[in-house]
Amino acid sequence: MDKRRGLIFNTGLILLFLLQAATCLEITNLRVPSSYSISRDEGDHKPLILGCDYDIDESESKGFVLKWKHNELQIYQWIPSRNPVVFSAFKGHIDLGYSESDDRLHKHSALKFINPIANYTGNYTCQVQTYQSVQSRTAHLQIIVPETDFSLGFQRETNGSTVVFCNVGEIFPRPEVSLLIDNEKVPDAVETEQVQEYTNYYNMTVQYILPDQNKDMELECEVTIPGTDYKLRTSMPYLGAGFRANAATLQVFLCTFLTVTLARMLTLF
Repeated sequence: MDKRRGLIFNTGLILLFLLQAATCLEITNLRVPSSYSISRDEGDHKPLILGCDYDIDESESKGFVLKWKHNELQIYQWIPSRNPVVFSAFKGHIDLGYSESDDRLHKHSALKFINPIANYTGNYTCQVQTYQSVQSRTAHLQIIVPETDFSLGFQRETNGSTVVFCNVGEIFPRPEVSLLIDNEKVPDAVETEQVQEYTNYYNMTVQYILPDQNKDMELECEVTIPGTDYKLRTSMPYLGAGFRANAATLQVFLCTFLTVTLARMLTLF
């Protein structure tokens, strides 16, 4: 019985020790935005900062190393006794002097990007480790390149039909473009996609032939990027009934004008 009690006691001590070791290092928050929109205006760039918040005991900090990874590829490493180091294609795009804290074990834990580019979309992992523990957390970041063109309109074809179109140009990543008529999404609109050769930016056009071009309606176009809150929306009225009335009026005017002109010409003879 004494041996059994001793075994239980020793097991409890081991479990307590493991529990203390597990809780001496913990990542409490990973500050990675779900999306970031690049500004096309020079000097109007909002900062892109990835933060890694963690709790660590000073007494358990031997062997401390903080790493950032992009899609499993290590891009950053910081050891408190040394300067931060940036790897691969991220060199020159991370501010090595940036600091959010004066604390020895947190000073260079965050990443501040310099001129981020579309290729930096992906999963970002913060990994913190000591001789006794390793902790990591991952989140996804989508880099968005905003459009240079967004337009909605319609044109009358030579065959008498009316085509509604929406264009969005030089945007990344691939958006979803929808046409709506009187707040109802058009399910059978025709979509055309073009990818630019060097930038991989998208040019998208959605077209739809109006089944009834002689009635008034509200035309709308909506552009979204899945997985983000990025949204564009524009609208315009389509005065089909007014066009028909104007066309009828014009026809009457032309007929009257031709009749009067012909009558005057006949009086000359």
